[in-house]
Amino acid sequence: MAISTSSYFNNAIVGVPQVGADVNIFDSGTTPKFAVGTKFERQDGSVLRYAHFGAATVRGAAVATDISESCQADTDNVILAPASCVNTSDGTIGAYYVEITLASVTADMFAGGYFVTTDDTGEGYTYRVKGNTATDNPATGTFRLELYEPLQVAVDATTDFAINGSRWANLEGATTTDFDVSGVSVRSQDAGDFGWVLSKGVVGYLDSGGCTAGQAIAPSATAGALADAAAATENIVGICLIAGDNTGHSVGYINVD
Repeated sequence: MAISTSSYFNNAIVGVPQVGADVNIFDSGTTPKFAVGTKFERQDGSVLRYAHFGAATVRGAAVATDISESCQADTDNVILAPASCVNTSDGTIGAYYVEITLASVTADMFAGGYFVTTDDTGEGYTYRVKGNTATDNPATGTFRLELYEPLQVAVDATTDFAINGSRWANLEGATTTDFDVSGVSVRSQDAGDFGWVLSKGVVGYLDSGGCTAGQAIAPSATAGALADAAAATENIVGICLIAGDNTGHSVGYINVD
């Protein structure tokens, strides 16, 4: 998989999207036409989202962001105190930037995601990520995170944080590991493509275990396929409406928007 440097995001308030009444949900290309995450709702109640695919994906596949490439696990004591930053206003109240010591970060891998302060100084806030530099920019071993919203409390070397990636970027077939299903692909896509996924509504989906009509469905060990939810602890994404063939497609109502 690969993060796309062509992806762009937006933090606008959702109103009536300027996509026209006859948007082609099967349209696909390597150049984005809309901000990733753009949504529209049809008269039948179906909701579709514009997405970036980080891996080749077949039609009818449940998709999720690649956690290993777009997210950062809860991490302690690597945020630089403002006085230690290249730009000493970083990390202060009202700042839109935070400097962090972390290896193997690529440019904009966290763009469109969410920076959450999880413990200690400034904890409990969620900020939308606008973008980021790569490791070694602005200093050796560090990168600079840019936020859409200003910091409400200053952060420092004690601040713990986690980053959750955009739910509609760097998508691949969902599994029990990449479990945050953001929709079902409406057509096959190549790695690097931009196109639409259905996040709410009736859709044909890959069936990995012979789903049962009326049964809740959840990601399975087979990438992109859904199966009957075996336990309440699983990430239930909808319900099977019409059972199809095992390893073929069933019809379901998906609601992950």
